[in-house]
Amino acid sequence: MLEAFVMDPLYLLDRFLVLSHVAAGALGLLVAPLAMLTVKGGPAHRLWGKIFFWSMFWIFASTLGLMFFRFNFFLSIIAVLSFYMALTGYRMLYLKRPQKGDRPIWLDWAGSIVAALAGAGLAGWGVFGAVGMLNTNIPSVFFILGIVFGLVLLTIALPDLIRYVRPPTDRNAWWYEHMSRMLSAYMAMVTAFMVQNVGRQMPADWQWITWILPGLIGGPLISLWIGRYRKKFTRAPAPAVAGAD
Repeated sequence: MLEAFVMDPLYLLDRFLVLSHVAAGALGLLVAPLAMLTVKGGPAHRLWGKIFFWSMFWIFASTLGLMFFRFNFFLSIIAVLSFYMALTGYRMLYLKRPQKGDRPIWLDWAGSIVAALAGAGLAGWGVFGAVGMLNTNIPSVFFILGIVFGLVLLTIALPDLIRYVRPPTDRNAWWYEHMSRMLSAYMAMVTAFMVQNVGRQMPADWQWITWILPGLIGGPLISLWIGRYRKKFTRAPAPAVAGAD
């Protein structure tokens, strides 16, 4: 093994991607709750939020890099879904005042188009697999998950493209979307942790549960939290949160 480590640069790259991927995941799991617990828009919230975002970026980038060694279509699109939530959640801070000239840039358009195509591809993959048109040993339940996650990505990315052309009139919309996207990105990170550390200890026929359990628990909690702010903002002026710079 030592000889392979020294002589094979691909082995080195593979190990680097794996270890840095795990480190980024651990960092993101740690700092996200700190961002949640600090004053929104304050220096600490912005710091922890940026660290979380870049952790998500490296998880995404390292996942794509690892596809060179162990390609998995399902996981590659899930990586797109997870990072898209973080990317759009972060970019909402730059698009929060369309009436004052905040407009999407090429990154927003490109990200949403790629996400929509990825969602359509994953849903199509799931459909073909579910009807037995793919020759693979993947459990059939993952094709169902592919359809679900693909449609989720589509139903997020397509409205984003519409939003770029017709910004929402609700002056608090950016706040709700920022919360929803960043919290969903964290939920995706928790899901990955569950899949890797809990799912592998479960029987193969039941491992799919770890893919949906965080969403089943976290989704309603996110909705309740955002709902609290909706009620709060109906009784108070719009939040004045510092920029993302």
